[in-house]
Amino acid sequence: MKAMRSVGRPKIVSREEALSRALEVFWSLGYQRASLPVLEQATGLRRGSLYQLFKDKQALFHEALDLYGAEALATMDRMMPQEASRADIIAWIKHHATRAHGKAGERGCLLVEATVEMGPHDPMISEKSAQIFSAMLSRLETAIGQAPDLDEDRPKETARAILAFLEGLRVLGKNGQTKAQVERSVDRMMTGMLPTLSLQ
Repeated sequence: MKAMRSVGRPKIVSREEALSRALEVFWSLGYQRASLPVLEQATGLRRGSLYQLFKDKQALFHEALDLYGAEALATMDRMMPQEASRADIIAWIKHHATRAHGKAGERGCLLVEATVEMGPHDPMISEKSAQIFSAMLSRLETAIGQAPDLDEDRPKETARAILAFLEGLRVLGKNGQTKAQVERSVDRMMTGMLPTLSLQ
């Protein structure tokens, strides 16, 4: 008689896939609420296997935050290539703002959540978040300063103001706001902060 096969969670051999799934858990629940049983279920890895790959929960979160930042920066590079136009910059701003309403809005920004929740108590998180924000600011500043069809003499200040606005908008999204509200806020911000960037 054939031995019965044990029923259990399917194993995930890809470390990258396990990390990606863990990122989704942390993004949805935050660090404290992302319990080990939940992470085990999401990744398909039991605690021993999970710790063999990532040492512990904190190390896993650090790598998840790195991945989150890398994906955000890759999106900026794709949408605002070298000598990006005004339209390219606007497209990225609007794309970022789409995460400030609906289910994505309620989920919030993992980078902001990590900075607020863990930054004051975890020097590595504080350093990582600062590096990611700095890289985002640098890309936005470069795009604004080098856009061939944009006349802007203070790209650094403008980039900081735009990013601060967008991240603040995502915080507001945690409490619920409509797509129309977000779009009106973006229109108003761009008109007052950078009038030469037409949203039409």
